[in-house]
Amino acid sequence: MSSGNKVAVVTGAAMGYKAGGPSIGGAISIRLASDGFSVVVVDIGDMGKRTVEIIEENGGKAIFVQSDVTVTVEVKKIIQTAKDRFGGLNCLVNCVARYSNGMAKNVAEISEDEWNKTLEVNLNGYFKMAKYSIPLIIESGGGTIINISSGGSLRANPNYSVYSVSKAAIDALTRSIAVDFAPQIRANAILPGFVKIANSQDDRTPEELEKWYGGISEQYPMKRVCEVEEIASVASFLASEQSSYINGQAIIVDGGRSVFQH
Repeated sequence: MSSGNKVAVVTGAAMGYKAGGPSIGGAISIRLASDGFSVVVVDIGDMGKRTVEIIEENGGKAIFVQSDVTVTVEVKKIIQTAKDRFGGLNCLVNCVARYSNGMAKNVAEISEDEWNKTLEVNLNGYFKMAKYSIPLIIESGGGTIINISSGGSLRANPNYSVYSVSKAAIDALTRSIAVDFAPQIRANAILPGFVKIANSQDDRTPEELEKWYGGISEQYPMKRVCEVEEIASVASFLASEQSSYINGQAIIVDGGRSVFQH
């Protein structure tokens, strides 16, 4: 899908922190660059530099902006970089996410601090990026916003309260943007199931990883886990004109897990 001269901003776009392994945001950045987008790679971690290296090694254009999307002045810097470096903005992909051991609690047990910190990243970071991107996207002739949500927005995992709440809020934010800014901007959410990323491997050995992935695979009709490139392919489609009449949707990419009784 050729998108020559178009510009994308992808947050949470660093490669996995373990030696630059797979990440959803990194894979989306690499795919959009291969589609012809110039990509502003955004992450709070410096492994975003590796994402840019991979893009440039493959002949694409990218720049890394190390930023915290919860800080308004830094969000504005990201948007200004897109304008100054590449001339505008046509696609925003919100992929940043906060995970911590402290968030794995029910509503009665989770601390207010953990609740607020998670929503600050998983919801307010998406809001701020959208808020300050939308004027430039419109100025640039219109485009798309793609929010990475989760299948967890549609169901409640036990003792994982704030995660489900934050992802459901992302879905609602997506619908609101879709209604308020069409036809200039289309907004859609991608809801992955389990995806194989470096940051979730927890120093497991290759043998331990194979056993772990095998156990997870049994919960999925496809009998395997999702690769980051499979999420990136959906983002590529949503960023392109091939999805020109898809707006306000929550697209589940979970190999059938959400419809599977087991």
